[in-house]
Amino acid sequence: MRQTATGSKKNAPSPSAVAPTSEPVPRSDGRKVNAATTQAALRAVGRRLFGQLGYEGTALGTICSEAGVTTGALYHHFGDKKGLFAAVAEELDAGLVALTAKARARALAAGADPWAAFLAAIDAFLQAGLNPEGRRIGLIDAPAVLGAQAWLEIRERHGLGAMLQTVQTLQSLGLLPAGDVRLRARLILGLLYGAVEALAHQPPADAQAALADTRQMVHAMLDGMRGD
Repeated sequence: MRQTATGSKKNAPSPSAVAPTSEPVPRSDGRKVNAATTQAALRAVGRRLFGQLGYEGTALGTICSEAGVTTGALYHHFGDKKGLFAAVAEELDAGLVALTAKARARALAAGADPWAAFLAAIDAFLQAGLNPEGRRIGLIDAPAVLGAQAWLEIRERHGLGAMLQTVQTLQSLGLLPAGDVRLRARLILGLLYGAVEALAHQPPADAQAALADTRQMVHAMLDGMRGD
């Protein structure tokens, strides 16, 4: 009697049952990682040199050398030195927004009421205004290199958006009177940037005393916006 072909194999496991199944592991795009690393290095070196030497005093070759990249890499990612400076200026303003948000969050976590937390964020902004590198980039070179309108657009892209949300929140809590949100946000930002610019004209030896005086006046002006 012949044995059927299937007799000895009917209980054999299928190949799919033997082989382990696994999802494909996503691979990171090395080119994107390298590009992000290169851009971050150029921005970091650019911010330091622009802040210390000024835009005109900073050589493109020095930036690339200290960042460990070629000049071709800078041209590829930012177009030219002005393009890198614009990216640095934008990162600077975005950093100010993040700094104030952290100060507000810390104040709230410590038990401050929403208005006191708002003033804590204002104080963090004013304190950051004493940084000489940030002042050189934001107050001196950015308007001259990028143009007043382009620098205004950068600041409004970050600072205005955050301040709009802040004003809306304060209005919803009854801490600011109802009214044009954008107008109030612009007025507050104008007050803050004006205060930082005024501080820039103070002698370094008087910086802390001037900061305390400025903080008190800014608080008083903001309190005046609250009305009844």
